[in-house]
Amino acid sequence: MFRWLAILFLLLAAVVLVGDIYVSLSGDGVIRLHALGEWWAWIHRDSLLLLQPAIERHIGPEFWDPGVQTVLEWPAVIDIAVPGAVFWLLRRRRRKRQAPLQFRG
Repeated sequence: MFRWLAILFLLLAAVVLVGDIYVSLSGDGVIRLHALGEWWAWIHRDSLLLLQPAIERHIGPEFWDPGVQTVLEWPAVIDIAVPGAVFWLLRRRRRKRQAPLQFRG
């Protein structure tokens, strides 16, 4: 399961990176990595606008700033690739723990 999640996140990070490069090169030619909040606003602005009040009301205002707000300001490629890398490492760690059975006879 960790392998598929890792592949999904890393592929999504690659798509976002290609999108950032395409948008940057079709504009002024300077490559710029867009923030996760910008990508989210392009895809579905209403859900992004509902996120802050929901987190502040149900979890706490201190979790929004500096927590979630900071993550939304980071480049989307990093926000997506890091969980992919973590899932990939968890997959490798889990595989090492499962040693094959050895029969002595």
